[in-house]
Amino acid sequence: MTALPTIAALLLALGGPPLLTIVSAKVLGESQSVVTLLPFDLLMWALLGVILVIVVFVERKPVSSIGLATPRWSTLAWGLLLALVVTFVLAPLVTAAMGRFGLPGYERGLRPLLALPAWYRVLLAVTAGAVEEPLYRGYAVERLAWLTGSYWRGGLIAVVAFGLAHIPGWGIGPALVALLAGVVQTLFYVWKRDLLANIIAHAIGDIVGLVLLPPGSS
Repeated sequence: MTALPTIAALLLALGGPPLLTIVSAKVLGESQSVVTLLPFDLLMWALLGVILVIVVFVERKPVSSIGLATPRWSTLAWGLLLALVVTFVLAPLVTAAMGRFGLPGYERGLRPLLALPAWYRVLLAVTAGAVEEPLYRGYAVERLAWLTGSYWRGGLIAVVAFGLAHIPGWGIGPALVALLAGVVQTLFYVWKRDLLANIIAHAIGDIVGLVLLPPGSS
């Protein structure tokens, strides 16, 4: 495996999602609907597809090299536990701290989303888990660890990139929540190498936040 294709793929994996967010905001402005937003969601899946093609056909590695493997009996249990910790412990604590320090909350990003159908918000949540975890956890952590020679350095870079990626769509406050959630999820990934558990946790957390218990919706 040579470094140049991997570096290019890392730039795509880490920079692609926030770039799509910025472009969609510029193109669509305030006129957002399922019809206009769906192409950008499909591009997120296409981005994941490109990374998987690079892994298999350019790097000539199995998808297990980025944590994608047959689910174990413990996968669902770990995913649920991780979702509980991040969604109902970490996120509320950080959100409360944000309010104390005057940082903006989720209102900016949630306002247009709450006007969309619930089924579409579920789709967004599933997309976030199924795409962002392979990009920012599986691929980024593994390949950055290979390039830097350390899972700690690789994980740190991936976590920071994950937090920064949430600024264009959500703002500083929610990006801080994403950053700290990324720390927990990255530590879990490095420990268990169970990317499917990460995906489950991420998707459940976003479903709770976007559909079941949106912050500030009560």
